[in-house]
Amino acid sequence: MGNTNLHQRLQQLLGGRFHYLGERWVLIEVLADTDSVVLRRCTQHPDWTVQRNAYGVPNRRVEDTLTLRISDDDGGYSQDLLVLLEGHQPDSDSTSGSNSG
Repeated sequence: MGNTNLHQRLQQLLGGRFHYLGERWVLIEVLADTDSVVLRRCTQHPDWTVQRNAYGVPNRRVEDTLTLRISDDDGGYSQDLLVLLEGHQPDSDSTSGSNSG
C-alpha cells in the first residue's frame, strides 16, 4: 500500500477540527483498508439521523458523518482531501506565540 506514510500522518490529526464545505467537522477515523477518512459534523445541536441496520430497518439515531477518499484514481491525493486539509483549524489550546517578549 503506497499511502501508508500518508495514513500515519493523517492518524496524527485524529480529533482535529476542519472547516469543509462551509461547516465544521472533526476527523474521527482514518480507514487505511478503504483509503478514506471519516468526519463527524461538529455543531452545538447536531442533527441526528436514523441509522438503518443491514436489513434496512431503522434502529438508532446517530450523528452526521462524512467519508472522503484519500487518493484519486490517478494515485494522487483526492481533491476532497486537499480541500479538507486547507481548512484544518489548529487547536485553540496550542502554545504558539507563548514565547512573547
